[in-house]
Amino acid sequence: MWDSIREACDAVQAAAAGEDEAAIRRMLEAEFRARDVSLPPEIFDSLVKRIAAGTRAPGEPLVSVQYGGLLRVPFIRKTIRHIFDSAVAAAGGVDNLIERHVPWVSKDIGDSWWIMSRTLPHPPGLGLYVTAPDEVPPPARLIPDPDLRERMPDLFEPVRPLPPRWSDMGSLDDADQLFVWLEDGDGTVAVFNQPGHIGSLNAEDAQAYLQLVRAARAQDKVVAAMADVGRQAADLSSATVRVVPDRSDRGGA
Repeated sequence: MWDSIREACDAVQAAAAGEDEAAIRRMLEAEFRARDVSLPPEIFDSLVKRIAAGTRAPGEPLVSVQYGGLLRVPFIRKTIRHIFDSAVAAAGGVDNLIERHVPWVSKDIGDSWWIMSRTLPHPPGLGLYVTAPDEVPPPARLIPDPDLRERMPDLFEPVRPLPPRWSDMGSLDDADQLFVWLEDGDGTVAVFNQPGHIGSLNAEDAQAYLQLVRAARAQDKVVAAMADVGRQAADLSSATVRVVPDRSDRGGA
């Protein structure tokens, strides 16, 4: 879909010289029909205006999102939701769309939680619980399993870039946080990621987190969190865990 949309825009851009905005709209609509693609009206209107104004460079991404404040803008957020849901439906589900590997995320994941939560791993039958910003406890020390390096060497490899199909969704160059989830481990807070158990929280820090994991379990969820295992690879005694704060659209837009 992304390539077809870009090709349609490039074709219209190449023929747009001297045309007014109305003519460019008709041309772009025809190109979209020929390729059987569509976009939300707001994005389509934006493309028409950019082509008419000459501010769109041929071949540039349709939507470029750096994880940060941009996803707090209602128009951007709603548009990307629409596109993401359409892509998931066309692929027959998230599992057919996302390449599974060690899930590294940016520290700004909370800004884009609605989108990212659809792709992040979690235990079968349980959802992901994301914490309100005013309920986030301080970072907690991670006590890694003694054999973690041997069992999960991928955690200590360089972060892989986004798959090519997701290059339009921005950059994860700053993705140095390992996505994890937290569960109640008989009075301790157990830390898991996609391959399995990676450790537990320091007992002194665990009390505030226990309240969260138990609240999450009451809703059949586990607490979404991040660990700086990769960044602290040289000295895992300094590794920490912090929960994911939901800074995205809490109003349900």
